[in-house]
Amino acid sequence: MNQLKVLFTLRGRIRRRDWWLYQIPLLILCIPAAYELINGVSYGIISPIGQYAAFFGSLALSIKRIQDRDLNLYWALILVVPIIGMVFSLVELGLKDGTPGPNRYGPDPKGRGGNDQDGNGPSQVKKEKDTAIFEG
Repeated sequence: MNQLKVLFTLRGRIRRRDWWLYQIPLLILCIPAAYELINGVSYGIISPIGQYAAFFGSLALSIKRIQDRDLNLYWALILVVPIIGMVFSLVELGLKDGTPGPNRYGPDPKGRGGNDQDGNGPSQVKKEKDTAIFEG
């Protein structure tokens, strides 16, 4: 997936590693907004645009992780609850592994299980090779 597609689409699944790799820069992008709130300094229109982009990007990443965990999308509502949303994000999205193999939201981003449309994903091909050794 290219970077813009990862940050600004709500479909598909992403790995835990990718979630962290995108979330950390987005969190850093939020530092100027925190500085503005604390010190009453304004950076003009650039800061609000960056904050909206960071918010939507973070939300899109989290929705993709919720989909990777094969959870109902109603769980995304908890993300906006202070403290509880942060704990949920850290534990469920940042620490727990995704569902192995394909689920209702798409193929496994790690390539586990038969994840192609015809069922010939990486593990299926490996299984066929393994059984071929024993058959002949």
